[in-house]
Amino acid sequence: MKRYMFGAGLLIVALLANLPPTPAEARSSPGLVKIGLAKTLFRGTPDSVIQVVMRPFKSLLESQTGVTGQIISAGDSNDLAKQLAADKVQLGVFHGFEFAWAKQKYPELEPLVIALHHHAELRACLVVRTDSKADSYADLEGKIIALPVQTREHCRLFFERKCVRPGLSAKKFYRVMTDPDDAEEALLDVCDRKAAAAVVDQVALEEFKEKKTTRGKQLKALADSGPLPCAVVAYKKDRFDADLVGRFRTALLSAKDTRSGQKMLEMIRITSFARVPTAFDKQVSDTLVRYPPPPGK
Repeated sequence: MKRYMFGAGLLIVALLANLPPTPAEARSSPGLVKIGLAKTLFRGTPDSVIQVVMRPFKSLLESQTGVTGQIISAGDSNDLAKQLAADKVQLGVFHGFEFAWAKQKYPELEPLVIALHHHAELRACLVVRTDSKADSYADLEGKIIALPVQTREHCRLFFERKCVRPGLSAKKFYRVMTDPDDAEEALLDVCDRKAAAAVVDQVALEEFKEKKTTRGKQLKALADSGPLPCAVVAYKKDRFDADLVGRFRTALLSAKDTRSGQKMLEMIRITSFARVPTAFDKQVSDTLVRYPPPPGK
């Protein structure tokens, strides 16, 4: 998880650095652009490390666009939204469900692009063996569940909200919670009966079934999260002129067309950046119904 989300912030800086240059007299420069990352995007990564790694991008950004980029660790999603609204940061990177929470409180926030992971929506799955007697998560109480170390944040949300009996902590509901390195290891543990269930991203389950056809037939999704919005790069409405917004968007959308962009996308497990789909507003509103913000958010 740390590798994925830490890379996402740096990718945005790098891609903004590769914006096509425009003549100085025609260019609208906002000066320093602070890019805020919600803390859930890079769990455990020290801010000092972020700053060191992004240094090479700064001079390139300045020379090509006149825009200086600075990565900011912006606290939780509510803190980030507040900083965007107050113009303390100018671009913010949210998980999709966190953006839904932020947008409800700060309606002036707008999505610039979404970050695809194969599909224009995310989905988490509670996976068991096909011969499991469980009809719902409730039947897994007192059993072993696998939650990979590199679990994506929407999977954590689904696990905490939809796979644990209300009023109980996960550690009390399940007899043991294991932390395999990744989704594949977690799914193998379910196949081998080392765990009764695992929570993984739907794409990970699909890839496992394609890669390991025999083992894949041993598994089924007992429940899923329903569609959730992809990660979002957001900004405050009217903060930038239309030309600069378009140049930011173009840089991100074209990441998949360059060799360096492709490598970085692969590193952070993003297929590509994409335009905000027409269904996005409905995804956001549906998310608020199924996964309302925590108290105080």
